[in-house]
Amino acid sequence: PTSFPLPTLPYATTKPRRSQPYNNHQYCTNNHHAANMGKKKSGNRKKKSGQARRNNNNSGTKSPPLDPSKTVCKFYTEGRCKNGDECKFLHTDAKVAATCTTAPPSSEATAALPAGLASSMSLFTPAQQTLATQLCTLPGTTNQSHLFSKWTTDAKDNDKKKALMSKLELVDQSYPDGGLTGYLTNAIALLEKSRRGENPLEGWIPSVPKGEAFEVGTDAFLRSEELGLKEVGKCGFILVAGGLGERLGYGDIKIGLPTELATGTTYIQFYIETILAFQSRYAEPGKKLPLCIMTSGDTNAKTVALLSANNYFGMDKDQITIVQQGQGVPALYDNDAHIALDTEDPYDIQMKPHGHGDIHALLHSNGVAKAWQAQGMKWTVFFQDTNGLAFHTLALSLGVSSKMGLIMNSITCPRKAKQAIGAITKLTKGDQQKTMNVEYNQLDPLLRATVSPEGDVNDESGFSPYPGNINQLVFNLDSYVSILERTKGVMPEFVNPKYADAEKTIFKKPTRLECMMQDFPTVLQGAETEKVGFTSLASELCFSPVKNATADGVALQAKGTHPGVAASGEADQSSSVARILRSIGCQVEEGSKVTFNGITVTSGPDCVLNPSFAACATEFKKKFPNPSAVKISGRSSLVLSGQGLTIESLDLDGAVVIECEEGASGVIRNLSVKNKGWWKQPDASSDVEIIRMRGYDMRRLETEKIVFKKDGSIDGNYSMETTPKESARTVPEVSAPVVPKEAAVVEPVISKSAPAPPVDLTKSAPEEKGDEQFCNGCTIL
Repeated sequence: PTSFPLPTLPYATTKPRRSQPYNNHQYCTNNHHAANMGKKKSGNRKKKSGQARRNNNNSGTKSPPLDPSKTVCKFYTEGRCKNGDECKFLHTDAKVAATCTTAPPSSEATAALPAGLASSMSLFTPAQQTLATQLCTLPGTTNQSHLFSKWTTDAKDNDKKKALMSKLELVDQSYPDGGLTGYLTNAIALLEKSRRGENPLEGWIPSVPKGEAFEVGTDAFLRSEELGLKEVGKCGFILVAGGLGERLGYGDIKIGLPTELATGTTYIQFYIETILAFQSRYAEPGKKLPLCIMTSGDTNAKTVALLSANNYFGMDKDQITIVQQGQGVPALYDNDAHIALDTEDPYDIQMKPHGHGDIHALLHSNGVAKAWQAQGMKWTVFFQDTNGLAFHTLALSLGVSSKMGLIMNSITCPRKAKQAIGAITKLTKGDQQKTMNVEYNQLDPLLRATVSPEGDVNDESGFSPYPGNINQLVFNLDSYVSILERTKGVMPEFVNPKYADAEKTIFKKPTRLECMMQDFPTVLQGAETEKVGFTSLASELCFSPVKNATADGVALQAKGTHPGVAASGEADQSSSVARILRSIGCQVEEGSKVTFNGITVTSGPDCVLNPSFAACATEFKKKFPNPSAVKISGRSSLVLSGQGLTIESLDLDGAVVIECEEGASGVIRNLSVKNKGWWKQPDASSDVEIIRMRGYDMRRLETEKIVFKKDGSIDGNYSMETTPKESARTVPEVSAPVVPKEAAVVEPVISKSAPAPPVDLTKSAPEEKGDEQFCNGCTIL
């Protein structure tokens, strides 16, 4: 979790050295007594009058000793205590430390230090000196002297030495369970269990957890969603966004990626616009729905800059809280938990992420959850950084949580038996129980050893009865805050070393302790454990993460696994909207299969419905009151935005963009649009990252655009009095890029079997006559 390092200042004392160990506590106390009595710590003092001496000595007794635990330090200003880090009195800046408890190490302790460290101790603060000594005097083979064994006495390396000690100190301050030595102690215990092959689930009996599974558009689905919409206006949202896009071939933060190319809306923009849409329709007047973003050291500055440059995408600045995860934890290279040095720099160590489980500790230590509770929020919703389908389950899951009285609700999707995805499972041992995520490679052997000799098998539904975890969580906020107060948000850790030998003594690469946010059920107690459940919906509607490079996605897709790349994320986002439209009765064709950069996706129809128009299936039903009169071909592109817009009847075979300004209203009735539309042109070598990572660019050949204005006017070729006969027309062509002949490999997007657009043959069309590079479907000789 976030920590704020103290300034690095040299240790100094105004008292002379003594032969016996220095009593820092007594010195600190004397200083405070001197301050309380108006004395100076050193230098000449004015001789007091006899009366003053009599007043001070009154009955011959000394002033009463101060209680450090109840006394505010008088020498602490601007993040620094003049008495040094040995001060025991209270410091007022909680961001630095509540108390100082570290004293400089004794001369005996420093005698056995590596020579390079011993000669450099004067460079460090007392706290850093003590930490270095502790690391070098850990018992047996667990000591960390190797960290300093290659240090020289050359002064040119002093800055590097101080930088390493500052990093170690920062880890010591930020690790919540005993500092750095606590981390190493925990690691040794967990590594030994891993070496022995201990099963953390030994003795637990698995069973199917409680929860509800839905199919979109059914009565049960809509009833639960209607119930959940009453709760949507009482939610705080947690976005776990600590990752860069380097793995995807993107040089910026992942939340800055566009979800699709039709509008270029980024993930963070889409998430914020969805929250604002729910706020405007379901929150009490004047109530803001808060958003907390967890960043890392790699993403924090870029996240702040992205939000600021875009005016927070419509949110008020005070709605957004950013909590920064710590720099990680030290990597360990053997079973004795020795910290791994940087392979190229003896003055640096290898660090690895501690895992997204830190989010709970951050929400507690920064007071976020408690502040939201005070603001009247009832639920907190956790979601991932690049899943454009995340909010399709929001109202649905809130309905389940409300109805079942759940403290924690995991959003899940149906999973095939033995599918490589964690499963939500109820575990029982005697009178203990917990409902939590169990990794797929643990579930099958656990079932075989306990209740099912066949292991993890599909039931009559064709899926495993244990639903797949997608790491999207909903918490009852009152219960969540109470549990955070008890646990400080600290999640249990695990270690997963990759061994290079059968004896499990050599690691293939350094490992580390980590924690996961979905392990929250492990800290529940008593009746709390009974209030954990799940909400399940088809993955095509709720889960399509963008997390893999194209080459990795190709390999995954070849094995029958979702590729998780930018092209699949965009295709799935449109496909999920099309599925919801079909579920309410709209006639939406499926597009053709197209391959880009080795990734096969369904290309079309591109259905992009801005959250201001509709954000869930219940709202879709209201926005399309006559769904049977809505027809969309498989090659079409449909972009809708604006709360005041309603689609009564539409026949689309091409591209149409319909907007309704805020405060305006508009109804689309009897509109038929047939034009060349948009298509995805292959482009695997573009200089633009967001195009190259997809393998295509969006080419807009013809577009019908209609805008309902706030003043009641309409921009575009549309009238509210349009009749079916009048509305069938060809829209004037917008400027289209010249498309090379070799790009015709994706012609299936514009079906040759589709009727050619009607044109007026009596009018000259020199632009068509002269265009020999793109005349697909042209009827002019």
